Amino acid sequence: MSDADQAPKDADPARSSQAPRASQAPRASQAPHAPRPWKGAWRVAFAVVWVVTQVALVITADRRPDAAFGFRMFSESSTLKIALHREVMAADGQLARVHVDDGVWSAHDGSGASHRHAWNERVRRQELATFDVEMSAKYSVDAQLARLQSALDDLATHVPDDVDTRRFLLDVTVRKNAREPYVVHLASAERAPRTAGGP
Repeated sequence: MSDADQAPKDADPARSSQAPRASQAPRASQAPHAPRPWKGAWRVAFAVVWVVTQVALVITADRRPDAAFGFRMFSESSTLKIALHREVMAADGQLARVHVDDGVWSAHDGSGASHRHAWNERVRRQELATFDVEMSAKYSVDAQLARLQSALDDLATHVPDDVDTRRFLLDVTVRKNAREPYVVHLASAERAPRTAGGP
């Protein structure tokens, strides 16, 4: 048997006659990125600003009512007792203080109809809506007083169906760190005088 007869039957003469494919030329390596020194400078500047801001917040903590960012080794052991009053026009034409039991009262609207109002319809937090009961000042006395003042101002502007009340008042009995109690008087802004049945 000849060598031709021993060649594989599936050999393709045309394929074997093709010249070998030239290998692709290697890609030129990319040039390295140029250094960006400004990026490092920005990072250092940001770190410095952040540290300075934190230090300033800690140093000025005592100037804020809630002493946010401040450090206290021992929590404040203080209590508050809140009493709510309304300032209304009495029959003799003089302003009078009326105690509000449990933060609920009735008042007239501009047409003379009576409506029931409640403090907790506007102020939901328990530590700001518990009256005539001594309770702990969780967030310090100054923080609680600031929040009560904000609550008074909010309430005064959101009871349009009460034309009887000229101002809302809070008498807050404070006992700070077991010392002798004292009373802080808070008042909302004076409301525009209107009479029931008027325009």
